[in-house]
Amino acid sequence: MRTFYIFKIKDEYARLTKNNPYHLYKMMSYIYNIDRTEINRGAELFYQMVERLKSKDMDIQIFKKYQDNFFYTKFKNIHQVNNIYKKEESKLIVHKHFLLLKSTVIRPTFLNDLKEYPNIFLCDFENKDYFWLERLFQKT
Repeated sequence: MRTFYIFKIKDEYARLTKNNPYHLYKMMSYIYNIDRTEINRGAELFYQMVERLKSKDMDIQIFKKYQDNFFYTKFKNIHQVNNIYKKEESKLIVHKHFLLLKSTVIRPTFLNDLKEYPNIFLCDFENKDYFWLERLFQKT
């Protein structure tokens, strides 16, 4: 199972790190693994780099898209897809400043819904994986 933290990066940081996302990942990893004694410094850095999501709107938009889907369920801000044919179990949790996506597949269904938003950056801290969402959907 993969766990992705999904952030909407502010324009100025996105421009600086678009061609070299490693530096952005290192900063996000630093914040993720920060010592409790420095939590204020980490939060300050996090809020400088990450835009607040329109979480209510995003929550409603995802629900409207999938509400008639047999494989979809929703409880509060948690969206789930359990597609037995694709062997996909994905859970998307909508927070104010980030999304948390847990999935059994490499390219979860919910990523298609996020590609319309600019500057979306995904980090899987456990597997040391990171990428810009737009690069995932670029034609090669």
